[in-house]
Amino acid sequence: MMIKSSALLSLFTDGDSDSFAKKSMEILLRDHGMACGHFTGDECLSGRSPVHGAECCSVTEAMYSYEWLAAITGDPYWADRLEKTTFNALPATISPDMWTHQYDQMTNQVECSRFPDGKQPFNTNSEESHLFGLEPNFGCCTANFNQGWPKFALSTFMQAQDGIAVTAIAPSRLTTENLTAEIVTNYPFEDGYTVKMKTEKPCKVSLYLRIPEGAKNAEINGEKAQTGYNKITVNADGEVQINVAFTFDIQLEERDDAMYCLKRGNLVFSLPIGERWEKKEFVRDGVERKYPYCDYEIYPTTDWNYAFNSDKFEVVFGEVGKLPFSPEGAPVKIKAKFVPIDWKKIDGRCTETPDGRVQTGEATELEMIPYGCTTLRMTQMPLVK
Repeated sequence: MMIKSSALLSLFTDGDSDSFAKKSMEILLRDHGMACGHFTGDECLSGRSPVHGAECCSVTEAMYSYEWLAAITGDPYWADRLEKTTFNALPATISPDMWTHQYDQMTNQVECSRFPDGKQPFNTNSEESHLFGLEPNFGCCTANFNQGWPKFALSTFMQAQDGIAVTAIAPSRLTTENLTAEIVTNYPFEDGYTVKMKTEKPCKVSLYLRIPEGAKNAEINGEKAQTGYNKITVNADGEVQINVAFTFDIQLEERDDAMYCLKRGNLVFSLPIGERWEKKEFVRDGVERKYPYCDYEIYPTTDWNYAFNSDKFEVVFGEVGKLPFSPEGAPVKIKAKFVPIDWKKIDGRCTETPDGRVQTGEATELEMIPYGCTTLRMTQMPLVK
């Protein structure tokens, strides 16, 4: 709410709609930023540790603020912030079937079992805050997480002063009195998108087509374009198609303590960890929790104590299925080389940094998947060559 407060006030005072929000965002990311593009906050702001938490409510509320900021300011910066949060932090804290969610998610999340009493890494949240369930820790996120996707869908198209803007990129359809506009894409699991328009009668339409920050080789109908919003005028009569193309480089971004995370466009990638889910059925405060309304603890079934071994990567695109934000359904993967290192687990979590940064075994090629497709994951790791 703080982030968007000045922008909302500017609607009444004609003040600056953007500078306060951007300054606030820069401070949050500098001091509390997570690799996934969100900021820590397990009730209190929690710094940049990869094993501190971010509350599910903060994810959906931040998205809502970015949606308002994108609408009020017209600044593409906020559409990129919206996509980063939506495609990474939102699905990571919700199970693919949306029956369960976490109260707190962690960047490096190797296990989701109940922490021993008083051993949780969160400032004020309970030992069960990172479990998946109906309402782990507290019920606010249960009432809140479901607003994320619908409000995001409503923010794909926005009205501009003289036309229509494609703000967030996702499959969607807009219907007005005279025209229908549809975004056809598998973004963020593929590069680019197509806008298909159909008019009832001839008209001239101003379209603001957004290209995400960091995009390379951007084109609109074969003509060179720039990141941010590109205004084109369409003389529409019947059916019209506009093709927007771009690509991204893979980036190994340095984080704190000489650790790194892997990014491509607005997607962050993680090394997925095999999962074993255990039902936790119980009665508490007179309320019975039985399947499918129970909680779950999740234990790792594969190794996770790795370091990047190379800064060379290969991206592999696959089909987009019914559950793209799932470990099994991840439509895009990045092949990377890793080496095992000495990295311990204590009290159900990995240590904040590895105990050693020396290779302890053979190098191996593993597949990373989008952060939002994972449940257990390693995202922030050192580079050991």
